[in-house]
Amino acid sequence: MKNIIACIDGSNLTTSTCEASAWVASKMDAPLVLFHALDHSTLPVVSEFSGQIGLGSQEELLAELTELDQARSKIMLKHANALLTEAQNWIVNQGVKNVSKLQRHGSLLEGLEDLQDELRVLVIGRSGDSHSVGSQLETVIRSIRAHILVVCEDFLRPDSYIIAFDGSSFSEKLVEKVILTPLLKGIDCHLVMINDGGNKNEAFDKARIQLEESGIKVTAVALTGTVDKTLIDYQQQHGIGMMVMGAYGHSQLRQFFVGSNTSKVLSNSRVPLLLIR
Repeated sequence: MKNIIACIDGSNLTTSTCEASAWVASKMDAPLVLFHALDHSTLPVVSEFSGQIGLGSQEELLAELTELDQARSKIMLKHANALLTEAQNWIVNQGVKNVSKLQRHGSLLEGLEDLQDELRVLVIGRSGDSHSVGSQLETVIRSIRAHILVVCEDFLRPDSYIIAFDGSSFSEKLVEKVILTPLLKGIDCHLVMINDGGNKNEAFDKARIQLEESGIKVTAVALTGTVDKTLIDYQQQHGIGMMVMGAYGHSQLRQFFVGSNTSKVLSNSRVPLLLIR
């Protein structure tokens, strides 16, 4: 069975990531792996200064610098293990029994790429400083082939979601995948099309009918305006708990959410974003 993998880094989004991953694991009845990447390249290396030591300096100073590097690595390992253990205990107390921990040396992306074959859904924080997972978000989204749930602060289990629909064949495939995704079962759907020109009503109606015939409660709305502002305004006005989009394609929606403006829209939204593969 493939795993839910949650990226745990100790940032201010760690609690939300734990809450979201516990929800995903419960909904999908899948094992949960708490993953922490020990990326030494993001931290200053003390021994880099050894080359600046003069020829007359004592050898023990070089030895001290090496010891500092080794001590720092041990502290990082100890901190990561404590972080993962605390997260694991909290999630088990929420009723999720199949929870394991995993640490890897190297970058976050390298570790996740190694785990792709056993990955079902990735849960990751939307933002962070230069040493945390959110700063690598766009690269991860472009590289990982599984569903990705991007969480923000104060995660709440959603009782409704938006499908951002643009009338393309890609959007039609997205609707088909939404219907088959256990994570979205029993949650109300708002099918929202932002019309940027062209006749897309037929595709829009077809998508609505597909969702309704699969037993999903659907509110279908066609809107006009810029993608980011229109979607976020609609979400806030109706108190919708999650946005759902496809992670492929080259439409205006794809370019906005998974291109250079990813952090912009997520910083303005207070709800998680589920990217469907």
